[in-house]
Amino acid sequence: MRRRSRHAATLVALALGLAAPCPVAGGDWHAASTLTCSDCHTMHNSKGGLPMRYDGAPASVLGLLRAGTANGVCLACHGGQKATAPNVLSAASGLPGGAFPADLSDPGGVAHGLGTAPVVPPDGDTPVVMACATCHEPHGSRAYRNLRASPSGTSRAAAVVLEVRQQVIANGSNPAEVYAGVNLTYVAGMSAWCMDCHNLMAADPASHSWERSLRAPGASWARWSGEVANRVPVQNPAGEPSPSPADEVFCLSCHRAHGTAHDGAAIWADGVSLDSTCAQCHDL
Repeated sequence: MRRRSRHAATLVALALGLAAPCPVAGGDWHAASTLTCSDCHTMHNSKGGLPMRYDGAPASVLGLLRAGTANGVCLACHGGQKATAPNVLSAASGLPGGAFPADLSDPGGVAHGLGTAPVVPPDGDTPVVMACATCHEPHGSRAYRNLRASPSGTSRAAAVVLEVRQQVIANGSNPAEVYAGVNLTYVAGMSAWCMDCHNLMAADPASHSWERSLRAPGASWARWSGEVANRVPVQNPAGEPSPSPADEVFCLSCHRAHGTAHDGAAIWADGVSLDSTCAQCHDL
């Protein structure tokens, strides 16, 4: 009789477990309670007799999305409307990735524009349709920033181990702390991940060196290890805070992933000239 009671209790516990909501696997965001299906999808596009699409349109959309496009769904939260979601359209938000251009369909060479036509990336050979979900997995992943393994779809970066350490972990309500530059230590893999699309960079002898020690010839360790204003990001395989003898220059030392107001999405450390970025590592 006691065994039967234990068996019944086990079945009840199992039933309750199956009825509980399943957390979405996530690296930083779009996990568990920070993402619900109805944030992005609508079954019937109707609530209280009104459309549930963010743009108010009554027509249904492929994928049951709550906007006319997938980008529109992402920007319904990440376009400045939601305080707990990073604003990818504003440079003032201070995101390490920067900000997309005001005209998303016409980047003008300064950013990753979110257009609909395939484009060949600079120093790349594979056309890519640039969308939010080209680089990020909307349903979450265990990767840093929910980054996809291969944004180009070629699997060139599929085996890349991407490691970025964070002191403050996302909890759904702390984007300011999580996205602060001082919270991030880039350890490995980011340059190789970027070259999934910009693959010809590796074979270009005229390109700037990457993953090269700031103590190497051509760099000024004395300058870098001194008092540097608006210090740019670096990679540190030892996982040490900057400035460290293990610091290396990498793609994000000079460029922001989403974009900037400057050619090549370049970082102007002092906001006035590109020289202010170059001078952090070189004696000009």
